[in-house]
Amino acid sequence: MTPPNALGQFHSWLGPVGLACLVAVVCYCVDRLVYAIGIPPNHVGSFWLGTPFLAAVLLLTPRKLWPLVIVVGMGALAAADLQTGLLPRPTFWIALGNIVELLMATLATQFLLGPAPHLDNVSALGKFVGAAVLLAPAVSGFVGANCAPPGGYWLQWRIWCFADALGFLTLTPAILCWAREGRSWAARRANYFELAALLSLLFAVGSLVFVHSWGTGSPALLYLLLPLLLWGALRLGVKGASTSMIVVAFLAAAGAAEDRGPFAGQGPLNNVLSLQLFLFFAAMPFMVLAAVAADRKCAGESLAAANRRLIEEQERERTRIGRDLHDDVNQRLALLVLEIQELTPLAGGNSDLGERLIDLSRRTSEISSDIQALSHRLHPSKLEYLGLATAAKSFCREIAERQKVDIRFSEDNVPSSMPWERSVCLFRVLQEAVHNAVKHSGVRSFDVQFHGAVDGIRLTVTDSGAGFDPATAMEQSGLGLLSMRERLRLVEGTLSVRAKPGAGTTIEAFVPKTLS
Repeated sequence: MTPPNALGQFHSWLGPVGLACLVAVVCYCVDRLVYAIGIPPNHVGSFWLGTPFLAAVLLLTPRKLWPLVIVVGMGALAAADLQTGLLPRPTFWIALGNIVELLMATLATQFLLGPAPHLDNVSALGKFVGAAVLLAPAVSGFVGANCAPPGGYWLQWRIWCFADALGFLTLTPAILCWAREGRSWAARRANYFELAALLSLLFAVGSLVFVHSWGTGSPALLYLLLPLLLWGALRLGVKGASTSMIVVAFLAAAGAAEDRGPFAGQGPLNNVLSLQLFLFFAAMPFMVLAAVAADRKCAGESLAAANRRLIEEQERERTRIGRDLHDDVNQRLALLVLEIQELTPLAGGNSDLGERLIDLSRRTSEISSDIQALSHRLHPSKLEYLGLATAAKSFCREIAERQKVDIRFSEDNVPSSMPWERSVCLFRVLQEAVHNAVKHSGVRSFDVQFHGAVDGIRLTVTDSGAGFDPATAMEQSGLGLLSMRERLRLVEGTLSVRAKPGAGTTIEAFVPKTLS
């Protein structure tokens, strides 16, 4: 069972040897780091990162490499434990508990979420939390707690459960989400600046709260972290929430190790429990919030995709009907006019019949003209072949002639060619806006302006007529504002409506030249 390439498999660019070296170095370093920031005198670790890191690596690699990862990773962790002065017996129980935890968390996650787990929705995150964050640490703790001295089994089990749960709640999702989304996320340079700003502020504020506050810092300072954690969760999703909590956890543990910050002055074991409870119940809601935000974003993208398909299908159907009207119905009407005109001389002295045939020919020609105009509105061939500015000018001229109104058209710097979806969007908005103005404004003079700028194309339709209440119109959707806004949203455009009853109307649509 091999995860897809979308997750960025480590072995594809590292190779087995490189993967083994990376795993050994990281596992050894995180073990030493956790010990270094552990709360003295026994350097009790508030959160554990070794097994969660290995679980993320296993979820990103094919199963044929799992034995190599497990052996190398566990060996590095055991070597680091022995270097801290831990005896062989407790080292054995810790290693055995880690192996049980690693296999339970990884296999349960793959069973529930598949070989390439996505944690950016509430359902997937809930399953991962149940399997890897709650169940695996609780069960493995019964094995690992055997390393405790006599009488300390349940205390060791509690510390083990919370420490490993924190690692699985923060580090594993961070690695999985960054590995899956890193390449697409890195495509925008602005993302780097946002991430750098977030982490810098988190480090600065976290240092103030946990490290640089002398003695027991005020718990009220913890609220300074809330806006930054919200920023990470809402803007960067699960990867942002988990990464932010890793930074907070390191700073909080470092402060508690020096008996500083809001978790100091309670004694070593109480410091550990207070810190673990804070980190766990701070990380959980922000992770859930990030997953909820991701769910809403995904739902919005799905809705937008469905709307886009509906509009594209509508355009195809309009094109088909427009061509049928032009190539079939209109041609048959033209032939009918010719046949009527041929019959007119045969009326002879019957003047009433001749007049009726002439009138019938005239009305048939009018119907043919109307069908031709309808065909052009349904399928603007000029837009396809001559560009937006020419098609818009021609449309305004046709409306002015047919409705007996004055439309002052102007354009500047409108490119002759632009992507079809954006040009047809502006053209449809123009059609809707002009038709609404002619129908509802009560005046006979209108202004239409197209202006091309560096960032995009702007359309403005203005009248000095009756005006309306935009809020009421949006609710009733009778003026087509909802349709215009939805079309523009699909090409990342914007719609601005400035109108008041009795004070005229200005509709402004903007479409960017490039999509983000």
